[in-house]
Amino acid sequence: MPPYNKQNFRRIKPGKIILGITIAFLIIYVIRGLGSDEEDQDYLNYKLEQLYSPDPKLIAYSQSHDTKKQQEILNDAEFLQDKAKKSKQQQQQPVRGNGGGGGASIPKFHGQRCESYLDYSQDFHEPYSEGPLELPFQRPKERCRTFASPAVEKVIEDLKTRIRDPDLSRLLENALPNTLDSTILWHKKAGADSSTRYSQSFVVTGDIHAEWLRDAARQLSVYQSMTNYDDDLKELMRGAINTQASYILINPYCNAFHPPPGSNIRKGNTHMDKVTPRAHWKYVFECKWEIDSLASFLTLTNEYYSATKDHTIFNQLWFNALISILTVLQRQSSPTFDEDGKILPFYYTFQRDTNVGTETLPLAGTGNPVNFNTGLIRSAFRPSDDACIFQFFIPGNAHMAVELNRTSSILASLGDKVDNEELPKFIEETKKFGETITKGIYNHAVVEHGEFGKVFAYEVDGYGGSVFMDDANIPSLLSLPDLGFLDKEDPIYQNTRKMILSKKGNPYFLQGKHFKGIGGPHIGIHNAWPMSLLIQIRTSNDDQEIMENLKLVMKTTGNLGLIHESVHVNFPDGIKYTRPWFSWANSEFGKTILDLAQRKPHLIFKDEYVDKPYKVESLGVGQPKHVEN
Repeated sequence: MPPYNKQNFRRIKPGKIILGITIAFLIIYVIRGLGSDEEDQDYLNYKLEQLYSPDPKLIAYSQSHDTKKQQEILNDAEFLQDKAKKSKQQQQQPVRGNGGGGGASIPKFHGQRCESYLDYSQDFHEPYSEGPLELPFQRPKERCRTFASPAVEKVIEDLKTRIRDPDLSRLLENALPNTLDSTILWHKKAGADSSTRYSQSFVVTGDIHAEWLRDAARQLSVYQSMTNYDDDLKELMRGAINTQASYILINPYCNAFHPPPGSNIRKGNTHMDKVTPRAHWKYVFECKWEIDSLASFLTLTNEYYSATKDHTIFNQLWFNALISILTVLQRQSSPTFDEDGKILPFYYTFQRDTNVGTETLPLAGTGNPVNFNTGLIRSAFRPSDDACIFQFFIPGNAHMAVELNRTSSILASLGDKVDNEELPKFIEETKKFGETITKGIYNHAVVEHGEFGKVFAYEVDGYGGSVFMDDANIPSLLSLPDLGFLDKEDPIYQNTRKMILSKKGNPYFLQGKHFKGIGGPHIGIHNAWPMSLLIQIRTSNDDQEIMENLKLVMKTTGNLGLIHESVHVNFPDGIKYTRPWFSWANSEFGKTILDLAQRKPHLIFKDEYVDKPYKVESLGVGQPKHVEN
C-alpha cells in the first residue's frame, strides 16, 4: 500500500486578500464617482442657484478674498451634493422640447427620424452649386437643425445675393450656420421652470460629444454681430456664458466638459487622467490646463457685451467665475524655483498613460521649468491640446492680456449698473494683469532671429529658451492682430509672419502638391489646417494673397462643401482629411467671409456691390435691442 501523501493546498497570503479587497473598493469608488445624470442632474443647476442662497458658506465664498478659503468652499463636494439632493424634491425636471418657448432644447438628431450629422456631413445632398466645384447643400433639414435664428438666415440670404462666385456662396451657406444647425445640443431659457434662474446652452465642437470652452467661444463668435437683432440668439449667447461660468466654477483648470446634468444628453468618453487639482469627472470631459480656455470665456463675454450692451450678464455667477480665473492666473504665474533656488509649490500637474509624447507632461506631470520675474502665465497645453515644450505659451498669453484689458474697460464703463461692491478691485486687477502680461511678452518673447530679425517666439521659458514655430489652432502667432494684440502692420509681427509662413522658419508650415498651410503636431506632418489659411486671409491686406488662399480653401473640402479640421497636402481636392464635422473651422470660414465683405467687398461681390461694404447694422435685419443705459 503506497504511503499516504498529504495534499499540498496553496494558501492565500493575507496581504493578497487585503490588496484584492482594496482594489475592489477602489473600483466601486471610481464607478460611484462617475455617477449618473439622474442622481446628480440638479448639481449644475444648484451651482447656479447657490449664488442666491443665504447659506453662510456661500456668502463666505462670495465675499472672501482668501483664495485658499474660496477653494475650500468651492471644493466642498459633500456640502454641494447634500444641498442639491435637498433641492431636487423642489425642482421640476427640464422639459424635453425642440428649443421653442421656455423649454429645454435637445439634439433633434436623436429623434424625429433625423440622421446623425456626423453621417449626414459625409454624404452629398442636392441641390449642387452652379459653379465648377458643384458643391452639395450640407445643411440639415429645417426640422433637424438644433437652433434657428432669423437674423442669421437674413445675413446668409443677403450675402448669397451679393457674392459673385456660386461655389463660394454655397460654401458660405453651408459653413456659416453650421454651429447653430448642428451643435446646440441643449438650450434652456431663464425662467423655463422653477429651477432655472439662468439660461443655459451646451455647444459641442462637432463630432466629439463635449464642450471645449475655447471651441464653443470661437464657434459662436461669428454670430456676435447679429446677436442684438435676435432675442433668441441673445438668449442663446447668455446661456453659453452662464454655462461656461458654471464649468469654470466646477474646475477652472479644465478645457472640456460633459453636457450639463439634467440635459439628458449622452456623455462622451471621459479622459480620466491623473490630474491635480483633482477633476470632477462626472462633469469634466478632459482637464488640460490651457490658458486660452479661460481667455475664451472672457472673449465670449466681451464680444457679447460689445454687441448688445447687456450689462445683466455680469451677474454674481459671472463674477465668481472671474474670481476663479484671477486665482488660477495668479497661481500659474508662479515660477518653478524662487530666487534662492527653492522649488515652489506646483498648483497643476497632469499625467496620462500614453505613448504619445504631446499628450502628457514631463517631470512627473509638472512640465519643464520656467523662470521667475517674467510677468508671464504658465500654460501646460496649447489650443491644439498638445503639451507645451516651454510653458510660457506666447499666443495664449497675448490672448489673455487682450481679454483682461477689454474686461477691465468694460467693467469700468458699467458704473452703478452692476451691484457689486468689489467692482473697482476687479477693474484694477484685470487691468494690472493684462498690462503685466503684455510687458512680459515684449521683455521675454521678442527674440532676434538670425534669418528674420526680431520676431515673437511661440513659447519661451524665461531662461532664454525659445520655440520658433506656429500651430494652426487659435490663438496662434499668425492670429495676433485678429486677437487684437497688435496691428497687422506691426514690424515685429510682419517679421514673425514671414517666418511662420515659410518652410525655412516654421517646421509646421507644410506644402505639398495640392495644399499648403500651417499644421501642427496634433495631426502630424502631412496635414495642414484650412483654419490657418483663413487667419492668413484676415491678417493680410494683399488682394493676391487673400484670393490665392480663399480659392485653395474652396478647392479642398473633399467636394463636400464643409471646412474640415485638416487636409493632407498631397491629395487632390482635399479628399483625405480629418474630422468631417468640425464646426469651429466652419465658423471661422463664415467669419472670414464677413470680414472680406466689409473690408474688401470688391474681391467677392458682384459688380453692383463692389463699392458697398457689408455691415450687419445696415441690412435691416431688425431693430437693435440694446438694454437701456
